Amino acid sequence: MPIVEQYRPVKRDGMDIKRLTHGELSAASAATLLIIASVIPLWGSVNLGDGQGGFDGESEIDSGNSFSLWEEGVFGLLPRLAVLIGLATLVLILVRAAGATRTIPSFIYLALGVSATLLMLMALAVGPAVQGNAILPFDIEVTRGPLLYAGAVLCAVITFGGWLHLRREDTDDFGNRSAAPPPM
Repeated sequence: MPIVEQYRPVKRDGMDIKRLTHGELSAASAATLLIIASVIPLWGSVNLGDGQGGFDGESEIDSGNSFSLWEEGVFGLLPRLAVLIGLATLVLILVRAAGATRTIPSFIYLALGVSATLLMLMALAVGPAVQGNAILPFDIEVTRGPLLYAGAVLCAVITFGGWLHLRREDTDDFGNRSAAPPPM
């Protein structure tokens, strides 16, 4: 009997990113960045004017307050749904990396990415839900922040990752499209 036993690595069924395609990795990265960015207060800003000269920055009342996506009453439901769809995409990818026994259809990532992108683009078109009020003696200007645009780009990256994953399913290891099987 040997004094030193031979080391045998134990196979663990844990997270393995080698199971993921490049499309899934890019979609997961974009979804993670979107979720993190949603709490950073650069999604928009509120500026108050004195009602005498606009928003030139030299008014008597000047309070430039930035807000995050989750601030109550600023944004509607559209960008929040886009972030939640990004979270659902990330969860599905993590389940696949953990070695799920059931396969997730490839078009799911693409469908989630397209829906998140459309929601974020609609949020860009609509803008923040806060408007100025005629009763107040000052003007309110609510602007779109840089993270609203970045959120739309990140949703588009999720869509691109879903498309890459869908395309990868039809190719071999060298990137060649597999031909249809010959008829019988």
